[in-house]
Amino acid sequence: MLTVFLIVWGWLNRDNSYITAEEGTGYWLGILGGSAMLLLLLYPLRKKARFMRNWGPVGYWFGAHMFLGVAGPLMILYHANFSTGSLNSNIALFSMLLVAGSGVIGRFLYGRIHMGMSGHKATMAQLREEMQISRGRLNGRFTLSKKILKKIRKYEKRMLRPHIPVLGLFSLGYHGFCSLSTYLSITHQLHRSLRQQARKHDWDRRMRKALLRESSQAMREYIRAVRRAGEFQIYERFFALWNLLHLPLFLLLMITGTVHVIAVHMY
Repeated sequence: MLTVFLIVWGWLNRDNSYITAEEGTGYWLGILGGSAMLLLLLYPLRKKARFMRNWGPVGYWFGAHMFLGVAGPLMILYHANFSTGSLNSNIALFSMLLVAGSGVIGRFLYGRIHMGMSGHKATMAQLREEMQISRGRLNGRFTLSKKILKKIRKYEKRMLRPHIPVLGLFSLGYHGFCSLSTYLSITHQLHRSLRQQARKHDWDRRMRKALLRESSQAMREYIRAVRRAGEFQIYERFFALWNLLHLPLFLLLMITGTVHVIAVHMY
């Protein structure tokens, strides 16, 4: 939220000449922003270099990587006063914006194939186990009819079937639609079954509401677990493709940024 505010404020005040790139605060923001972008290299080094394996948890390094990936571009935007300039500075600026945008996409994909921000990559076996545990909780807490169990098996079969890589985005859309329709259908039937049991056992209104709320929560957790297992391989492929594209963009940023710094100080 703070980042959005700073971007909007800087954009709205770009014509007030509070900051200039050539001297003072603007100049040092450029130095600090460029240094922050260079420090982004420490995270991949921490993961790959043997001598850095004991330098703290990977999750902390990833958190620092994400912070620098936001702070660096933000400082450079203020350095540029949210405006374009010479050819070499424009190339460096737009290269940085490409890398920053790519980083946002990478952060999203990272969260889909890792267990939180710990740096521990999920596996399909773990996700299937999580799915079965969630299903067991649902089935153990509520009496599921044969019709509901049949829909659950059908939903799992649809979500876990192999997909064609080139249709990844379409598969994600299908998974979303399938998950929503299954949740609404099963929750409706489960609520109807609970109401019938409530009348049969003469449950009071508070207990009935609590069970309805609990059943909806249990279904959401189950649907989330199955959907994550079903979409894991899709996001894994996207993340591998993103890695192939992100590195050349970052190298382009390093080259254009170096050329810009040299040109500024030489001329």
